[in-house]
Amino acid sequence: MEFSRRAALKAGGAAFALPLAGRASAHPEPYEPRDSVAIEGATEAVVGSDGTTVFVAATTGFAVVDASDPADLTVLAERRDLLADHENGPLTGIHDVAVRGSRLAVVGPANAGSPRALLLYDVRDPANPILESVYETDYPIHNCFLTDSHAYLTANGSDRRELAIIDVSGTPREVARWGAADENPAWLDVPGFLWSCHDVYVQDEVAYVAHWDAGTWLLDVSDPANPAVLSHLAPHDPADLADAPTSQGYELPGNHHYAAPNDDASVLAVNSEAWDATPENDSAGGPGGITLYDITDPASPRELSHIPAPETADPGLDGTWTTSHNFELAGDRLYTSWYQGGVKLFDVRDPENPYELAWWRQPAEAAFWTARAAADCFVASSYAGVPADTRGALYAFPDHAGYQPDAPSLTATTTTANATTATTAETATRTPTTTRTTESTSSGSTPGFGTLAGLAGVAGAVGVARWLGDEPNS
Repeated sequence: MEFSRRAALKAGGAAFALPLAGRASAHPEPYEPRDSVAIEGATEAVVGSDGTTVFVAATTGFAVVDASDPADLTVLAERRDLLADHENGPLTGIHDVAVRGSRLAVVGPANAGSPRALLLYDVRDPANPILESVYETDYPIHNCFLTDSHAYLTANGSDRRELAIIDVSGTPREVARWGAADENPAWLDVPGFLWSCHDVYVQDEVAYVAHWDAGTWLLDVSDPANPAVLSHLAPHDPADLADAPTSQGYELPGNHHYAAPNDDASVLAVNSEAWDATPENDSAGGPGGITLYDITDPASPRELSHIPAPETADPGLDGTWTTSHNFELAGDRLYTSWYQGGVKLFDVRDPENPYELAWWRQPAEAAFWTARAAADCFVASSYAGVPADTRGALYAFPDHAGYQPDAPSLTATTTTANATTATTAETATRTPTTTRTTESTSSGSTPGFGTLAGLAGVAGAVGVARWLGDEPNS
């Protein structure tokens, strides 16, 4: 399984020391990365069960990094041109990997293209990954999750925008499909890019499915061949979206991008990846933040708090990206990534009042895709696909409170002959908490209610579909 503080806690804490989040324990030295290592095309990163081995999806392949010394990250292995001998190979668009014990899942393409496949590797020797099996699909795979016996794949290659469940205990075979349209066929009348099955997380026989504007669904997967709805966080009624414009796929509300619970599944974090597509409107379409829910009763989620995204002078797709992306909720901490908005570490012992412990950003250098707990640090991957000259890389950060002096501004701008760019340093002030609580709507198995909007700079529905990982078969 992936490393997490939940695993260490269940093991009695013998393997790893679990630092307690402290609101008055900021270290005296400036808060900054302990190290970084370049990885071309880096996207998602996950941490192995030892807490020190990091597996990084890298668009045209994947990399394995040793983080046992966070001050000296070392690439152990790199694999490129996967399935190069395939008729349509190699496999590209690899945006996600998942690890469980000694097995690694590599999936792609995230969007259009072929071949389309789940690759399973034996990583008992992380420096020498060995390909075990290839399971080809008729749909692109944007994201995945791996358990001991099953792989859960996003499957947006048909009109139904589904979750595919694959038995990988032997020769891989599909055992089930599930999607929002199974619960309400009205979603079939909504443009597909608005309700892409975007991501999935599985814990203790519950799958948490982020279904974009169709909301977040909690599924009982105790029998993976027969997933059953437990509850639904519902930002929209499909009837309100049937005639929605292309731009609607990018703006709030909605855009449920990723959902994952804490150790005991009492709290669920759900984020929205969003931009402001229509700046001429009074309501801001983005950037999107992270909302925490009480799911002590899974059938009746209750909103606890909301963590807004870092402010930016230009929240559009062509501006400075500060929307929430992937995160990890582990122990008493929430590790978050905000593209050019940096990485933030939160104390969530009181989930109604999350407390910001640390924030680091360099928007001209790094655009963070994810943040993950590791043994002696947390790691975050930087993505080179934003409208800036950011780098593909893996960073290691201190897992403690801290302050970045002279941090680059995300809001102050200077105008040049060619462009307006954020250049000045922010005033050395720090808000102890960045939370607000709002009302939300949730329901059992009934799709949600609301409206949405979109994002400028995208040429039509095909552009939206490519970004959301929802392009149909081609």
